[in-house]
Amino acid sequence: MTQATPTRSWWAAVFDVGPHAGAHWTALRASLAIFVPLVACLASGRGDLLLYAAIGAFAALYGRHEPARVRLAMQAQAGAVLVVGVVVGALVATVPFRLWLLVPIAAVWAGVAVVLAELGRWHPAGALNPVFALTASATVPIALSTVPAAALAAAGAAVFALMLALPGRTARDGGPVGYRLSWRDLRRSDPVGRHVARYLLGIAAAGLAVATSGIGHPYWTFVTASVPMSAPDLHARLTRAAQRVIGTAAGLGAAALVLAAHPSSYAAIIVIAVLQACTELTTGRNYSLGLVFFTPMALLLGDLMLPASIGTLLAQRALETLIGLTIALAATVITHERRTPTQVSRRG
Repeated sequence: MTQATPTRSWWAAVFDVGPHAGAHWTALRASLAIFVPLVACLASGRGDLLLYAAIGAFAALYGRHEPARVRLAMQAQAGAVLVVGVVVGALVATVPFRLWLLVPIAAVWAGVAVVLAELGRWHPAGALNPVFALTASATVPIALSTVPAAALAAAGAAVFALMLALPGRTARDGGPVGYRLSWRDLRRSDPVGRHVARYLLGIAAAGLAVATSGIGHPYWTFVTASVPMSAPDLHARLTRAAQRVIGTAAGLGAAALVLAAHPSSYAAIIVIAVLQACTELTTGRNYSLGLVFFTPMALLLGDLMLPASIGTLLAQRALETLIGLTIALAATVITHERRTPTQVSRRG
């Protein structure tokens, strides 16, 4: 008789550290993908486009463990979605009531993005980066005449990321690999409906919190709300939420040191590129570790677009993390799929 394997608590999983798994290739690609476009923006005298170029560069984060051809296809899909998110967000940013307009638009966008992520079997999964693309672009006020330049900056960075997608091998490289989108696979995925509902509810609630609170960098609330919802089940969502709190707390300490040095211009871009590389070296191993580097990177990039005092930036980040996680966990509980005994599979 086979004895059932004891179920580990979600809290124990918070401190798990995974294998390296060739993360140096992803780190190198991600660092170059963000460094070159940001330098190009500054060199051309368009520092106002740094945010949009950084968003396009996030295409390099997809398919880290996939063979080169699959990685290229996945990054092309994700890159296109990120650019569309920038365009829609930038258009929202041109209107005076942008935060209220962002509530329904961000919610619908999150639902669409998570369906596309499931359809394309993206890794990283979920709508976190597309949500960031739209909400970050929407919360930096710009003139309508700047929208085409923002779209071009994001698209250029995404294309450059695709150019970096082919070099480097992964553990899965080997024989020919097919990759295609399949609506049939999506229909067989039972949790997709609840996943979409979770994003619609959570992002809409985050939008209402943003619109009524007057938070200085409101897109952080949207992104934080997206983090736990990207996980596949309740166990993983609780784990990811706890890692977000621990990692952000440590990351705020690192951010205080980075911001106290007051890097600007090209020095700031070098720091951002190094922090991006460190993020990708550690995120796959433990999400908390990745946030130690991602938090100061995000704050430094945000400070270049919406300058504020160090104390204000750190306080806002902490507050928005708590608001976003509270909303995400509430949405998770409301839309949690409760299994019946017949749905629980046996092991043996």
